[in-house]
Order: sequence, then C-alpha cells, then structure tokens
Amino acid sequence: MGNGKRRAFYVIGPESSGTRMMAKALIRSGVYGDASHTQRMDFLDFSGRPNEIMFRNSIPHAHVMMPIADITKKMEACGYEVIHVLIDREDKYLLLSKVKRGHRPDIEVAKENLPLERAHIEEQMKEMGVDPIRVKYEDFVGSAEVRRELFEKLSLPEPNMHFWNANDTY
Repeated sequence: MGNGKRRAFYVIGPESSGTRMMAKALIRSGVYGDASHTQRMDFLDFSGRPNEIMFRNSIPHAHVMMPIADITKKMEACGYEVIHVLIDREDKYLLLSKVKRGHRPDIEVAKENLPLERAHIEEQMKEMGVDPIRVKYEDFVGSAEVRRELFEKLSLPEPNMHFWNANDTY
C-alpha cells in the first residue's frame, strides 16, 4: 500500500462488461472481496474489513441502478480511500452476453437499456467529481502489458490467473 491508507477498489460497469472477471483479478492480487453474484459486503457494511477490499456492482445490479455515490460514501465513512475501476466492453459482445446470460430478453431491449446504464454510471461519477480508472475489457484480457500497467497503477501485484476473451464465444 505504501501510504498506510485503507483502500477500497470499487469495480463498476454495465452488466456483462467484465466486472466479475476484474473482481477475480483483484482478489487474486490479494484484495479481500467476492467475485460471485452474492458478496459478503452486499449489505454495504464495510466496517471491520481488511485494509484492502474490493466491491463490485454491475449496473444494474439485481435490477437496481445502484447508488454508486452513496456506496462510495459508506466506504469512505469506514476510512477507505475509494478507487473506482470502471470496466466496459464493445457493444456488440456486451449486448450478446446480456441476452445469453438472461440479463435482457433480447438484443433490442439490451440496446435500449445500455445507454441508460452507462449514463447512470457517468452521472454518479460526475456527482462525486471522480474520474474513474477506465478499463476496456478487450484490452485487459488481450494484453499482458495492459494488465501489468493497470496493476502497477493500483500498486498491486499482478494476479496469477488465466485471462481469456469471452468475446471469442460469439
């Protein structure tokens, strides 16, 4: 950590953008958290947690446009410096994944909702005056150099895990 602060990595992105994969990578780097759909911190109680935590929200999460700014404030109230990591994916694959995973009934509904999801994220970031660390899914899974640079920027060790491009399934 270096500066002695407690850090919370808040992973955010539209559904099917790669938030779970990013969560797994942070966990493999030694950060406390969960990459599953159910997380130990889902009740937004960040007290009594380790010095480095990871919490993720896909937008929407369980059909709710999560109050990113409010969740950030809860982390800060527990003494965390919050680092927002925003991951996104090429529209074509993101939309196909949303339908395949049952997040949306069809491509048309997914296309209608995606701009709303992205706008919600951007509005929340603007409200907080935050410029998140932006990660493009395709670059992250496709380039060891991009991953190295990201984890160096986050002052974390690179995770020991296999990265594969789920876009290849489409």
